[in-house]
Amino acid sequence: MQSHHITHPHVTHPIITSLAECSQRTKQRHPSSKNCHAIALSAESGAGGKEVATILAERLNVPLYDREIMDAIAHETHLDKHLLERLDERVDGLKGAWLYSILAGKNFSRDNYRRTLVHVLLDIAYCCCHHGGVILGRGGSFILADKPVFRVHIVGSLAPCTARVAAREGITLEEAKRKIKRKNKARRNYIKALFKCDNNDPTHFDLVINSDHLPPAQIADLIFEAWNCVKFK
Repeated sequence: MQSHHITHPHVTHPIITSLAECSQRTKQRHPSSKNCHAIALSAESGAGGKEVATILAERLNVPLYDREIMDAIAHETHLDKHLLERLDERVDGLKGAWLYSILAGKNFSRDNYRRTLVHVLLDIAYCCCHHGGVILGRGGSFILADKPVFRVHIVGSLAPCTARVAAREGITLEEAKRKIKRKNKARRNYIKALFKCDNNDPTHFDLVINSDHLPPAQIADLIFEAWNCVKFK
């Protein structure tokens, strides 16, 4: 795999240090290990993806790569992290980032964002395939489709997802429903714009789980059991 170094003498964030160390090891060309859990997990809004990813990473004793992905992208692009968070699975946020990059004298486009995201996730995937890890969202299942990474997507019906979001955020059911629809639409547009894929197509994933009647802990168990049956070519 091609190495894409993201070292910086003044950066001490754990994700940057970890990726830099893993990137440097690519020269050794050690094969990935089936004993290392490399899982890319995505979920619809309110389906419990973050909870499942957290439980899974804790049980497997491996890192969870979530907001850390944006940290690494901010490091590579030298753009403000809060600005980049507007792009987080939202293609409309690219407009604001593009304007900022022009004012800052930088060249930051959708293609540049996608290129940086791919580089970061490939580095993370290398670490996961050798040391284990759970990658949450950001199109990981699409970028890593040809890698030995187990791709999982969690879905849920609108009613139970709405109830979860309303309870978690202390908002009304109607507010939660609007928020879920907005976020799911933004995520679909993000995947379509960056990867030309349909996020609702189950063939992009190794396992799709409906969370309507399953708590996060049991979903994590299902993912682990399914991963043990996987045979990568």
